[in-house]
Parts: sequence; C-alpha cells; structure tokens
Amino acid sequence: MFGALGQFIAIAGLIVFRSPIFIITGFVPVFFDNATFAVFANKKGGVRAAMLLPFLSGIIQVLGGAFAAFYFGLGKFGGWHGNFDWDTVWPLFGVLMNNLKYVGVGICFVVLLAIPQLQYYFGRYRKEKYFQVAEDFGAASQGIV
Repeated sequence: MFGALGQFIAIAGLIVFRSPIFIITGFVPVFFDNATFAVFANKKGGVRAAMLLPFLSGIIQVLGGAFAAFYFGLGKFGGWHGNFDWDTVWPLFGVLMNNLKYVGVGICFVVLLAIPQLQYYFGRYRKEKYFQVAEDFGAASQGIV
C-alpha cells in the first residue's frame, strides 16, 4: 500500500513538473518488490520501517524509470521496466556504458563479477558454509554443519 502511495506521489510530481516522460504504476513493482521490502523491513525495523521503505522504493521506482526512459530515449518505444533494480543499478550501468564506452562496459563487468565474491567473503554464511546454503538451507541457517 505504501509502495503504491509512493509511486502515485512521484507520478503526480512528474505531472506537476511537466516531465516529458509519464510513468504508469506497475503491478510487479508494487506487489512484489515493495511487498518483499515491507516483509523484511517489518522483521528488522518494525511497522514504521515496513511503511517507510516501500514508500521510498515506490518513489525511486517511478523517478528512476522516468530518468532511464528519458536518458536512453526509450519513452517513444514504451518506456522502461519498473522493478527496483532496473530503476537503480541498471540506469547507473547504462550511464557508465553510454559515456565511457568500452571502459564503462569493463567497469560494469568487474562490478557484476565482484558481487558474488563479496558475498562469499563477507556474507552471513562465510566460506565454510557458503555452498551448504544451497544444498541444505535449513541446516545452514541453524548452524548445523
């Protein structure tokens, strides 16, 4: 509910400020991204976090999608996908690749390769349990080796 509210407010902002791009609230981001954020936020931070984080996510989804559709010239072709990662990380990658050409592609490639390495090194299950999580999550989460 708060993710949808954030999206509606951001859409109203696009209208008020006469944006050349208009975003329509997406079913998937509202119910999957924002609901997932709310579940984890409620577990870690309570009801206020479950209201605030999806609300902010809704705003980011609309404004990030509007930026990406405008910057990449996709407004005339139907717009941009509205999931949270497609409105935060991928526009950043697109800007890097567009402006730095092959160097930008290389930077994005290195970042994408580094993510699982960082998860492996700094993650909750560390090296000794990293692959056990995929084989037997229940035992790994209870600390049974």
